[in-house]
Amino acid sequence: MKQKLFTLLLTLFPCLFASEAFAYDALINGIYYNFSGSEATVTYLLNGTNNTPAYTGDVVIPETVTYNRQTYKVTAIGHWAFQYCTNMTSLTLPSSVTSFGNYAFCHCENLTSYKIPNSITTVGMYAFSECSRLESIDIPNSVTFIGRYAFQNCTSLASVTLPNSIIDISDHVFTGCSGLKEVFIPSSVTSIGEKAFENCTSLASVIIPESVVSIGNSAFNGCSGLTEVDIPGSVKSIGMTAFSGCSSLTSVTLPYGVETIGGGAFSLCSSLTEVSIPSSVTSIGNAFGSCNNLTTVKVDIKKPLPIAQNTFPNRKKATLYVPQGCKVAYEAADYWKEFKQIVESVNVDINKDGVTSINDVTALVSIILGEDNMEPYLYDHECADVNGDGSITIADITALINIIK
Repeated sequence: MKQKLFTLLLTLFPCLFASEAFAYDALINGIYYNFSGSEATVTYLLNGTNNTPAYTGDVVIPETVTYNRQTYKVTAIGHWAFQYCTNMTSLTLPSSVTSFGNYAFCHCENLTSYKIPNSITTVGMYAFSECSRLESIDIPNSVTFIGRYAFQNCTSLASVTLPNSIIDISDHVFTGCSGLKEVFIPSSVTSIGEKAFENCTSLASVIIPESVVSIGNSAFNGCSGLTEVDIPGSVKSIGMTAFSGCSSLTSVTLPYGVETIGGGAFSLCSSLTEVSIPSSVTSIGNAFGSCNNLTTVKVDIKKPLPIAQNTFPNRKKATLYVPQGCKVAYEAADYWKEFKQIVESVNVDINKDGVTSINDVTALVSIILGEDNMEPYLYDHECADVNGDGSITIADITALINIIK
């Protein structure tokens, strides 16, 4: 009985293996396809394996194919379809294709540039990962989703413009793109995912649009060339180690609106000398660990927040600037009291833009005229009592002008 069972298994095993290895329905003019209904998907010689690249040279995919007297419309590039096709130099797709599957072009190392057709709406995970010679990629507005790791380790990619159809920048999408010098983030984006730009060491600056609400954990971790970053007031949370290792950053001004700063958010920023923290912040993790050159900390928070010992490790060599009337409270607060010196500063930021300027005068006039009477207030009414007499009047305008002078 055992011998018969063993013989049966030996008979079935090659069939099962062949079914998995050669999982395509038809080979037509050198292209492998799978069929579903009236649609065709371009697939791979060995489904999901890396042994034998199926395509080389200039590859052209037709809009329709006919098999067994039935015509199929080619609508997708399947998972792994062109993975490890290191000798494929170009690819032409028909307008009928709407999606790239996961790993679709992974390790296509001779692909130097590509224009994604306007018909594409979805770019799968790892789609162009490890395309080390890819220098440019044109992403049309038809694309609404780009999967995780889509451009991971595309080390020659120098510039990327994301379309205004993208809402979220996925996790790890540009991780390890060490040649990336500039990225344009559209105003449609609301979140920047975890490790989205990690180790993009050539990225010198980035403008985050007003639409972004959250910056994920390690989003810009290891971006050692980043010298400036513009964080808008729309951002509510900055994730853990979000800007860790950005060793070229010299100063950071967080706008009013930021509420939480994750642990290690700016750790290992060895060039950071100054940081400004707005009154909207309710939680600060060990955000500035190993920032040994941080000598100026400006806090616009009247009641000292609880912080850990390693939040400002260089505090005994740094100056802390706090709101008027708050010096005593900070001198009594754990770890805050250990700053080299604590100085009360006049910081009137009525319009919540992070600076004291003539724009605050305009905001103050609006408050006095009753034009800012809906809660939540557009402007900071507490800050509007510039002279501290308990009321907001024309006298505060005079006091504010004197400060600006």
